[in-house]
Amino acid sequence: MPRDPDPATGERTVDVLVIGSGAAGLSGALAAAAGGLDVLVAEKSRYVGGTSAMSGGCAWVPCNHHMAKLGETDSPEEALTYIRSVAPPGWADREDPLWRAFVRAAPEMLRFVEDNSPLRFGVGLEPDAYAEAPGGKRRGRNVSPRPIAMRAAGPLAGRIRPTPALDSFTYNELADTQFMAHPVQGMLRYGLRSAWRKLTGQHAMGTALIVGLVRGCLDRGVDILLDAPARELIVESERVVGARIEQEGKTRTIRARRGVLLATGGFEWSAEMMARYLPGPVELTGSPDTNTGDGHRMAEAVGAQLDRMDQSLIYPTKQITYEGRPHGAPTKDLKLPHIMLVNKAGRRFVNEVQVNIGLAFEIRDPQSRQPVNLPAWRIFDRQYARKYPHALPAQRTPPLLYQADSLRALAALIDVDPAGLEDSARRMSDFARRGRDDDFGRGTHIWDTLILGDQAHRPNPVLGTIEQPPFYAVPFRASYLGTKGGPRTNEHGQVLRADGSRIAGLYAAGNVMANPIGSKAVGAGTTIGPVLAWGYICGRSLLKENA
Repeated sequence: MPRDPDPATGERTVDVLVIGSGAAGLSGALAAAAGGLDVLVAEKSRYVGGTSAMSGGCAWVPCNHHMAKLGETDSPEEALTYIRSVAPPGWADREDPLWRAFVRAAPEMLRFVEDNSPLRFGVGLEPDAYAEAPGGKRRGRNVSPRPIAMRAAGPLAGRIRPTPALDSFTYNELADTQFMAHPVQGMLRYGLRSAWRKLTGQHAMGTALIVGLVRGCLDRGVDILLDAPARELIVESERVVGARIEQEGKTRTIRARRGVLLATGGFEWSAEMMARYLPGPVELTGSPDTNTGDGHRMAEAVGAQLDRMDQSLIYPTKQITYEGRPHGAPTKDLKLPHIMLVNKAGRRFVNEVQVNIGLAFEIRDPQSRQPVNLPAWRIFDRQYARKYPHALPAQRTPPLLYQADSLRALAALIDVDPAGLEDSARRMSDFARRGRDDDFGRGTHIWDTLILGDQAHRPNPVLGTIEQPPFYAVPFRASYLGTKGGPRTNEHGQVLRADGSRIAGLYAAGNVMANPIGSKAVGAGTTIGPVLAWGYICGRSLLKENA
């Protein structure tokens, strides 16, 4: 079939239109194209890759075939048991069909991606976030891309979204080898490998993920348009049949015989939507500024039910400059000993090393709907500053770093309760000496102690005293890496109305959809793994749509 626009109307017709070029969109495009469909990807930005390109690329994929290399076994039943056991109360009533679809599709997706692109994945050693729970695993469910040459992206090699991550290392190399605690040893072990990759133009992490998916899509004839934001969906006879996009200042109509896949990311850069659904301070954001809720608005305009709009990924970050503005880059500084997190009362309120630290910031006052634990502060002492100077902010002065010779003086500088701060530091020091946190369980879980912290530190690798002056405070920014609510979908990725009926021809995957796992991550890579899987599910479903 002809792929060029109709000379009379300027319209273009394809089988599938994918809006957004992150991992969800490219996974869906690859699945549809590998099934023989004509696929076009329309990307709002001048870059390919979205938030996925900026990520570590780590993907939580239960039952993946690489687990056998570690001697581990898994099954969809175990994975489903695990997800059910750690999910928020009541979620199973609505999400169980989607959980079942995910655990079936995730391992199939991984094999499919490796068979249909140059991507290859390495298995990680990180445990599930709640490895002690029924169905949990001590290692093997997270995978990450091996390095790949940028030139594999062909004509789009110069258009892969830049990442603030150290992408000459793989996620596993940084996560599994105490790199945060001992960077010098890490460089001695992997420095030559990293230098060789830089010399040969190879990249890992989210960059590799997107480069590999782009190559797979190009090889299957997928057309990827950049600087082409979608403005509205086209509906005829209650069916989505395409969308209107802007390109070079003109509105173009793209018709889709099979359907449209929304993969536009979250809404964390929309001030209006954040104020409505996630009110409170937003000091830093860790995703591209093109994530402004376009897909949410387009879906809602054609009758989609928006759901789980209070779900998001809040994570500890450091402030960097990205595309000329302040940006939040993920950091693991809180996972080291001799540091704690306190609120305005000077009190600890969370296990600082857990993967779901962001849940503590979703606790809101029922009247004001404002987060009760913000503002928050990282508090540490001379021991931390001496052992881990690389973890300190680049700017060693206020407002990024405060210093005082006593905890009471530090409390005055940052306006927190001095008695609360002194008591919290005393309790943390007592816990560290005993090796057990009796308040929040820090260092009592497999996730906490298997590979995190400083494995050379005793008696517990993530617990250290906070008692040696000077004392320091670094603000904890309310940093959103992505929102996780959006159009509700069924187990096939099809978008639903409030009455449960489906909107024919409309699919959603990634952070634009109502995420069936939500804010509470089940392990490392809980965002990327499902993003890839739901893109794949949508792509496979489109093969049968309107056939």
